[in-house]
Amino acid sequence: MRKSTMNFSEVAREIARINSQRDQIVLDAFSTLECRHATLAQTLLDNVGNRQRAAYWMCTHQKAFEGRTAYEVLADGDEDQVWERIPGNPEGEPMNRLERSRMAY
Repeated sequence: MRKSTMNFSEVAREIARINSQRDQIVLDAFSTLECRHATLAQTLLDNVGNRQRAAYWMCTHQKAFEGRTAYEVLADGDEDQVWERIPGNPEGEPMNRLERSRMAY
């Protein structure tokens, strides 16, 4: 349990440490996505512009996913729902697998 007499310098250092750790976890998770769902990751990168934005999009709790993250949706086995919600993909127009494979090249 944390001592209740932490000063603000200690609080600031602890928050910075945790934020740095979180940033690394977010990027590591996106590396895993690139290995396991390369086309999905590349399409997301293409649509949002850079790796950091794509990585954070995957970790953001989203109304479209009923408050879950895209990773949670993938963990539930619903890759199509993630494809349907990728920024830049017209809402309600799921990309079929043939289109996805063409986009990888």
